[in-house]
Amino acid sequence: MREAPGSEPTPGGSMTQKMPAVAPVTSSAGASGPYPAYPTPPPPVQYPQVGTTLYGARGNYLVQSVIGSGEFGAVYEAIGPFDQNYAVKMMRPANRPYVEVHAEWAREVQRLLSLRHPNVVYIFDAFEQGNLFYLALEKCDHALEAMLGIPMQEGLVIELARQLLAAVQFLHDNDVVHDDLHPGNVLLVHGDDRPIVKISDFGISTELRGMPAIRPNVVHHAIMAPEIIATGYTGKQSDIYQIGLLLFWMLSGESAVPRDVPYPELVRCVAEGVPRRRAEAIGTPLGNLVAKMLRRREQFRYGTAREVWAEMRNLPAWQSRQLFPAR
Repeated sequence: MREAPGSEPTPGGSMTQKMPAVAPVTSSAGASGPYPAYPTPPPPVQYPQVGTTLYGARGNYLVQSVIGSGEFGAVYEAIGPFDQNYAVKMMRPANRPYVEVHAEWAREVQRLLSLRHPNVVYIFDAFEQGNLFYLALEKCDHALEAMLGIPMQEGLVIELARQLLAAVQFLHDNDVVHDDLHPGNVLLVHGDDRPIVKISDFGISTELRGMPAIRPNVVHHAIMAPEIIATGYTGKQSDIYQIGLLLFWMLSGESAVPRDVPYPELVRCVAEGVPRRRAEAIGTPLGNLVAKMLRRREQFRYGTAREVWAEMRNLPAWQSRQLFPAR
């Protein structure tokens, strides 16, 4: 694993990074506290353009291009300290209160700083500029969604699953549920002999704090697990379900749930177990394993990501693998 300047190794291969704390911000009313309390909306913001220089806590970042953008933010390719390439994530207000955006940014910063793992995207810097919030992250080659659309070889699917499961087990061991494992948040770096998975975007992840489940603040309908519909709560089993959706898409080239359909139709599909039945219809041992990950009731899925891998590694497609020999 690459170490950022000012980081220290800790037991188990994790990293603890020394980063300047987020300073309290004084509101326009003159009050001081951890978050500003604007009596009126904050002033308009200027989004970065190609050629813009961003001033971080650890150096400057010159914006080269826009990698992607959405309603709540954008990601830029930038040249930063020591002329290295970075992916700089910007979180935009999008008509949300400043305090809400600040809290989401601070939460993601703390998640990334505390969860050091080879399959979790690495954070180098975090800063605010012009009422926008930024994270300087390691630059990956592309998202998993760029590879979807045609069926993948089982050996490749299992290798990507192995890394996904390792990262999710690490999160769960630290009592964190990601809750947002969709193809845009699974990034890939092309290694010497295999692609390297990097899980990103911890903006809506939650800490269980010893509880088996928790009510999430945000639910992405396209990847919601059945328990969200039944109870409104999510837990570690929900991450396993979302990985099952990813694996089905990789295996079949299609999404397990219908896309661009009205919400009631989506709910019906998930509640009736359509994803599980579609995985069973693949008719292979790996398809059956994915079907178990997609069962409607948590108690009938795998208990942990570690259990999924224990069964997956015994499949013929992995035992006789030629794509990715054992290291």
